[in-house]
Amino acid sequence: MATRDLYSSNNFYRMSFGDYGFRLLDYTHGNSSTPSGEYFCSIECTENSTITLTNDTSGGDSGLADFSIKEGHIIYGNFTNISITHGQIICYLRKPK
Repeated sequence: MATRDLYSSNNFYRMSFGDYGFRLLDYTHGNSSTPSGEYFCSIECTENSTITLTNDTSGGDSGLADFSIKEGHIIYGNFTNISITHGQIICYLRKPK
Protein backbone atom coordinates (compact mmCIF):
# COMPACT_ATOMS: atom_id res chain seq x y z
CA MET A 1 0.00 0.00 0.00
CA ALA A 2 1.32 3.44 -0.75
CA THR A 3 2.78 4.92 2.45
CA ARG A 4 1.35 8.38 1.86
CA ASP A 5 -2.15 6.87 1.92
CA LEU A 6 -1.55 5.34 5.37
CA TYR A 7 -0.99 8.70 7.07
CA SER A 8 -4.76 8.98 7.25
CA SER A 9 -6.66 6.18 8.99
CA ASN A 10 -9.65 7.22 6.88
CA ASN A 11 -7.78 6.32 3.66
CA PHE A 12 -6.55 3.04 5.15
CA TYR A 13 -10.04 1.92 6.16
CA ARG A 14 -11.59 3.05 2.87
CA MET A 15 -9.04 1.00 0.89
CA SER A 16 -9.42 -1.98 3.25
CA PHE A 17 -13.17 -2.10 2.67
CA GLY A 18 -13.00 -1.50 -1.08
CA ASP A 19 -14.50 2.01 -1.03
CA TYR A 20 -12.39 2.96 -4.06
CA GLY A 21 -13.67 -0.04 -6.04
CA PHE A 22 -12.22 -3.30 -7.26
CA ARG A 23 -11.62 -5.41 -10.34
CA LEU A 24 -12.48 -9.11 -10.43
CA LEU A 25 -10.09 -11.10 -12.61
CA ASP A 26 -11.38 -14.55 -13.55
CA TYR A 27 -9.31 -16.49 -16.07
CA THR A 28 -12.08 -19.03 -16.76
CA HIS A 29 -14.46 -16.25 -17.87
CA GLY A 30 -11.95 -14.40 -20.06
CA ASN A 31 -11.26 -11.42 -17.79
CA SER A 32 -7.55 -11.89 -17.16
CA SER A 33 -5.98 -8.41 -16.81
CA THR A 34 -6.63 -4.98 -15.27
CA PRO A 35 -7.13 -1.85 -17.39
CA SER A 36 -4.04 0.28 -18.01
CA GLY A 37 -3.51 3.26 -15.71
CA GLU A 38 -5.20 1.88 -12.60
CA TYR A 39 -3.44 1.45 -9.25
CA PHE A 40 -4.24 -1.21 -6.67
CA CYS A 41 -3.46 -1.54 -2.95
CA SER A 42 -4.25 -5.21 -2.36
CA ILE A 43 -4.98 -8.46 -4.15
CA GLU A 44 -7.20 -11.11 -2.59
CA CYS A 45 -7.07 -14.62 -4.00
CA THR A 46 -10.49 -16.30 -4.19
CA GLU A 47 -9.11 -19.53 -5.67
CA ASN A 48 -5.59 -20.84 -6.34
CA SER A 49 -4.13 -18.51 -8.97
CA THR A 50 -1.03 -17.60 -10.96
CA ILE A 51 -0.44 -13.85 -11.24
CA THR A 52 1.92 -11.38 -12.88
CA LEU A 53 2.10 -7.75 -11.76
CA THR A 54 4.18 -4.59 -11.59
CA ASN A 55 5.03 -3.02 -8.23
CA ASP A 56 4.91 0.78 -8.60
CA THR A 57 7.58 1.72 -6.02
CA SER A 58 11.12 3.00 -6.14
CA GLY A 59 12.58 0.32 -3.84
CA GLY A 60 12.52 -3.44 -3.65
CA ASP A 61 11.42 -5.76 -6.42
CA SER A 62 9.67 -4.20 -9.38
CA GLY A 63 7.16 -6.99 -9.91
CA LEU A 64 6.20 -10.65 -9.91
CA ALA A 65 5.99 -13.02 -12.87
CA ASP A 66 4.00 -16.26 -12.87
CA PHE A 67 3.67 -16.14 -9.08
CA SER A 68 1.47 -18.85 -7.52
CA ILE A 69 -0.84 -17.65 -4.76
CA LYS A 70 -3.20 -19.82 -2.75
CA GLU A 71 -6.89 -19.29 -2.09
CA GLY A 72 -7.51 -16.94 0.83
CA HIS A 73 -4.14 -15.18 0.69
CA ILE A 74 -3.87 -11.40 0.37
CA ILE A 75 -0.94 -9.38 -0.99
CA TYR A 76 -0.55 -5.68 -0.09
CA GLY A 77 1.43 -3.14 -2.08
CA ASN A 78 1.19 -0.51 -4.79
CA PHE A 79 0.38 -2.55 -7.89
CA THR A 80 -0.30 -1.87 -11.56
CA ASN A 81 -0.70 -4.06 -14.65
CA ILE A 82 -2.06 -7.14 -12.90
CA SER A 83 -2.82 -10.25 -14.95
CA ILE A 84 -3.57 -13.91 -14.26
CA THR A 85 -2.97 -17.12 -16.20
CA HIS A 86 -4.98 -19.32 -13.86
CA GLY A 87 -7.61 -18.80 -11.15
CA GLN A 88 -9.57 -15.85 -9.79
CA ILE A 89 -8.54 -12.77 -7.77
CA ILE A 90 -10.05 -9.51 -6.54
CA CYS A 91 -7.86 -6.42 -7.06
CA TYR A 92 -8.77 -3.50 -4.77
CA LEU A 93 -8.23 -0.01 -6.20
CA ARG A 94 -6.33 2.49 -4.11
CA LYS A 95 -7.10 6.18 -3.73
CA PRO A 96 -6.86 7.93 -7.12
CA LYS A 97 -3.82 10.17 -7.58
